[in-house]
Amino acid sequence: MSYKYKVLGKVRFGNEIEDILRLKGITNINSFLNPTKDCVEDELLLDNIATARDILVDNIEKNNVINLLVDCDCDGYSSAALMYQYIKKINPEIKINYYIHKDKVHGLSDVVEEMCLDESKLIIVSDAGTGDIVECSKLISHGKNVIILDHHSISSDGNPAIVVNNQLSDRITDKAMTGVGIVYKFTKVLDKYYGVKYADDYLDLLAFGMIGDRADMMNLQTRYLILEGLKQIRNKTGKNKLLRTLVDAQMYSMNNKVTINGIGFYVNPLVNSLIRLGTYEDKKYMFEALCNSDKMLERKVRGKGIVIMTIQEYVLKACESSNRKQRKMIEESANILSEEIEKNKLDQFPIIVCNAKDEVDKNSTGLIANKLADKYQRPCLLMRRKGDMCSGSGRGYDKCEILDFNQWCKDTGLFSMVDGHPGAFGCKISYENTYKLFTLLSTMNKIDEPIYHVYNVYDAGNLHDQIIRNIAKYDFVWGNTVTEPLFLIKDIPCNKYNIFLIGSKQNKIEFKYHNIKFTKQTRSNSLNALYKDIVTTGENIKFNVIGRFAIDARDHNCPQVIIEDMIFEKSNIVHGFGV
Repeated sequence: MSYKYKVLGKVRFGNEIEDILRLKGITNINSFLNPTKDCVEDELLLDNIATARDILVDNIEKNNVINLLVDCDCDGYSSAALMYQYIKKINPEIKINYYIHKDKVHGLSDVVEEMCLDESKLIIVSDAGTGDIVECSKLISHGKNVIILDHHSISSDGNPAIVVNNQLSDRITDKAMTGVGIVYKFTKVLDKYYGVKYADDYLDLLAFGMIGDRADMMNLQTRYLILEGLKQIRNKTGKNKLLRTLVDAQMYSMNNKVTINGIGFYVNPLVNSLIRLGTYEDKKYMFEALCNSDKMLERKVRGKGIVIMTIQEYVLKACESSNRKQRKMIEESANILSEEIEKNKLDQFPIIVCNAKDEVDKNSTGLIANKLADKYQRPCLLMRRKGDMCSGSGRGYDKCEILDFNQWCKDTGLFSMVDGHPGAFGCKISYENTYKLFTLLSTMNKIDEPIYHVYNVYDAGNLHDQIIRNIAKYDFVWGNTVTEPLFLIKDIPCNKYNIFLIGSKQNKIEFKYHNIKFTKQTRSNSLNALYKDIVTTGENIKFNVIGRFAIDARDHNCPQVIIEDMIFEKSNIVHGFGV
């Protein structure tokens, strides 16, 4: 049991947050911590947005039927729900059809034929569509107008639709904005046209969608808008009933705080699981719930029989069910693939490259790749072969030399497509090039142990609770590209009788030193084996811990170190009860 670490710099007592942010490359500390409206760019800087406004206004005034495409992720659902509610606010009588993918497909390809034949005059595609040249051309040839509100970095050359995309707008500096952000910008333009102030009513949806799509939190405009949305959720001034229901259900897990990481780790996954595993009917209910439907539905509840509940409560139950199924499926699939990896000695390479096979759910490929990356402590490519092509998902591992796995794949020149974020992306490679990929991997150094980038090293005797409090109070800062800082605490003494295995799943280990709690926890896997290893080491044990600083609101605001990794050994120093 071992790890490597690199100390990124010196963090001074009383200046912790400033020093940490500077080490992350942030120079204007105050603007970063307290972004304002001054950070917001003029929405009219987006190419084609005025033209898109005029087309929508014309269709609203004529009371034409409008189609919305709901793309299959949190960003897609939230952006379509924002657009739906805004149009209905302007014209409650207008008919809006919404199209939801039956499978995890992006863009217009699976719905274009149906849309061509329906009664709509306008198609609005959010969070997708920039590269759907053939589909947009077909819709326009059937007499439809098409507006694309997208953020993906794809060429729109030859697309006859009205494309509004921050990546393709030279005057826009905020390339972090995701699909729901572009829709929000569009509604701000509509606000000015109609002389209303409706757009900001949907900042809670914006925050949810942009966090779910891992928007770059370094950008001050994106940061400002997300923080404003979280403020609505936190203060219960947000108008979205489904988000309020989901957040309330997850508050215990989120340590009773609404933060970027809290939404990203505990709320977005609920919605994503239903998108991946839910029935088509439940996906439709979820979109309606996001649009603040007042429907009442029946659902069978264990121990209560058939219960009548709001559509938002119904969707919460459906999300919780699909999330449980998904976690079980990911665990089972990862175990199956681990046998294959170890049988074929694929874990001897610095990157795990594995065939997903038929028994692995295709809608959860990325999540399973992430599980394998964590297990083997290295990046993972999980792909399926279809003919001469292999396609699937890549997931990085931030504790290795390859910090931008997306760019690494591009730099090999072997992949025909790598599209997504630095540590999470889709990819395609020819079967022939997989041989070249393995040849390249065989020349690289094997990753023997994780490398942690820590912001300071503390001896246990010098770590006092105020240091933890000074850092933990900024928990609202961290999220997506602004990762939470890690610290190394050395030589923590503990008697084995002061170490506890907690929980019905035995998935938490806790001990205290002075008045600081040290906690190692997993979502579901038992830590019983690790606990036994620790307590059989000796009467007195010394720990070196790498972890994050937090305040446990459920335990009288106790200062806490959440353990990421640790090394322990027998100690000759006696450390008794209460010491």
